[in-house]
Amino acid sequence: FKLSWQGYDPEADWEAITRAAAGRRVTPAQPENSLLLRKPVGAVPHKGGLLLRAGDPSYNLIVDWLSAGMPGPKDGEPEAISISIEPPLRDVTPGKDQAFRALATLSDNSVRDVTEEALFSVSDPALATVTPEGVARLSGKGEAAVLVRYRDRVATATLRAPFSAPRTPATTNLGPIDRIVEEKLASLGLDPSQRCSDEDFLRRASLDTIGLLPTPDEVRAFLADKDTYKREKLIEKLLNRPEFVDYWTLKWGDLLKSNRNILNEKGLTSLNGWIRRSVADNKPWDRMARELLTARGSMYEEGPANYFRAAASPDALTEMTSQVFLGVRIQCAKCHNHPYEKWKQHEYYQFAAFFNRVRTKPGEAPDERIVFTANGGDTTHPRTGKVMAPTPLGGAPLPANFTGDRRVAFADWLTNPKNPFFARILVNRLWKHFLGQGLIDPVDDVRITNPPSNEALLDHLAKDFVAHEFDIKYVMRQLLRSKPSQRSSLPTKTNVADTTFYSRYYFKRLDAEPLLDAVGQATGMPEKFAGVPSGVRAAELPDTTAQSYFLDLFGRPARNVVCQCERLDAPSMGQLLHFMNGKGVGDKITAKDGRITKLIAAKATDDAIVEELYLATLSRFPEPGERAIAKKALTEGKDKQKAAEDVLWELLN
Repeated sequence: FKLSWQGYDPEADWEAITRAAAGRRVTPAQPENSLLLRKPVGAVPHKGGLLLRAGDPSYNLIVDWLSAGMPGPKDGEPEAISISIEPPLRDVTPGKDQAFRALATLSDNSVRDVTEEALFSVSDPALATVTPEGVARLSGKGEAAVLVRYRDRVATATLRAPFSAPRTPATTNLGPIDRIVEEKLASLGLDPSQRCSDEDFLRRASLDTIGLLPTPDEVRAFLADKDTYKREKLIEKLLNRPEFVDYWTLKWGDLLKSNRNILNEKGLTSLNGWIRRSVADNKPWDRMARELLTARGSMYEEGPANYFRAAASPDALTEMTSQVFLGVRIQCAKCHNHPYEKWKQHEYYQFAAFFNRVRTKPGEAPDERIVFTANGGDTTHPRTGKVMAPTPLGGAPLPANFTGDRRVAFADWLTNPKNPFFARILVNRLWKHFLGQGLIDPVDDVRITNPPSNEALLDHLAKDFVAHEFDIKYVMRQLLRSKPSQRSSLPTKTNVADTTFYSRYYFKRLDAEPLLDAVGQATGMPEKFAGVPSGVRAAELPDTTAQSYFLDLFGRPARNVVCQCERLDAPSMGQLLHFMNGKGVGDKITAKDGRITKLIAAKATDDAIVEELYLATLSRFPEPGERAIAKKALTEGKDKQKAAEDVLWELLN
């Protein structure tokens, strides 16, 4: 006995219930004796357990339907066109119940209370719970979304328990980002942490922007600078460093599956060259997207054409394009209506129709492919066989007489300033990178049932991005200048439990490549990769196939999929042991050409050695107590080189 997922195919469901298995599941003359009811109420052994109780509204509804002769779906029956949940926002005390009501507006303009028929859930099960009847409860302080689904419609409400008494927001002389964040913090009774130190900001901004630690000399110069605007000047300097191009070529390469195993060597070189030039030129995001999606010609000569090798079928192009540029994981809608979103199966194939006419043919060089578009070819629905008109998600279908390249029409819709997805997904990715957690998290899982932690902030960032013509560096500049980016990670009494609203700076793991490069900087021994010229940093590698136990251990992606989840950032025992006693890190610390050997050879004082090691690893001078302990280790050690190596090992760990 099989029914469609969440009832997306009522005709097939009606057939399965009333006609399949010779109609043995239903007994219209005696509705209560139908297997359709006897199994879920437990009158007949059933592996699914007790699902209904006699006399419940759902039970009575099925009895009435059976008694009425089991009518099937009819054309013109009222459909749900929207759903709302009441109340939309409620402040509560943790542990206290709050009831919600679901109201559906139907196509005949009637409004029905569908609370008993709707499905309720919560966005954060660790913080909130909700019963099937819509009674929700927070277990702690913070915010959680209560989600309600009725048929194919979804709505959300907010359940909030302030961390302390809400306060008046202090918004005087604040820019838009800081004002919106402050208003959210005030409503939740959260006090922001203090501004971070110059040392913290320098290290943080350098690693996030160019993927490198500042050198000891750069730290000294920045800390000695008394200019009031030195942080703003640092931001501009970092955004224009050549290493910025290296690092963001790596980041966009992850997103676009820049992988020689998929593209081959020449295709990889071509795509990477295009990405590097785009980053160096600060090419607007809408132009980058358009060049990728409308590319044609040789994959060896036209870098963006490799997009159609990374995703080589209409289905693959649909799923990759949706996740990269819209943040929508539409894969589930390929086989049935999306279980957690509003997208239906036919919308998946309408989207896929934009790419159905993309073709490739052999070029003159070995394994070369040429991208072109055919004059014909349509996408059909796998269940109904109906030809699908190319239609963007939530948009209007192409006219039946459209004769141009469908991809161009799609790119026009995608990059339109009014597109509700395109700008939001990119600014959310950047917010995640610089602040450690996306406003929507995971960053590439945008859906009604995964609402942002600060809707007003995400809306502002997206609109500002569009207003500045999709300038990526502009967004980075605004984020780096913002108070959330420049807050201390030390909590206040009220925000110690906050992990969502950016009242303090959240610790985040470095990606594998900048982490390995940072170890090389600290020890003075950059990594040497097999088959790659000396001096090439991990962040400069053209893809993720270069052999490196360290990079694999610390979560670099294979670039086989476009999901952000492919790059792992979870700690492991293996990572800890590698830093504690791994040969790779140990060899760098003790290398004859490394930082410590050079300091000893230069007859540096104990004070200078300690200071240099702190600046090279933590980008700050040692505290008085730290300096005293490290100097004592150097003074009392029988072998100063070994003692200095132990100090560096402690700092790296």
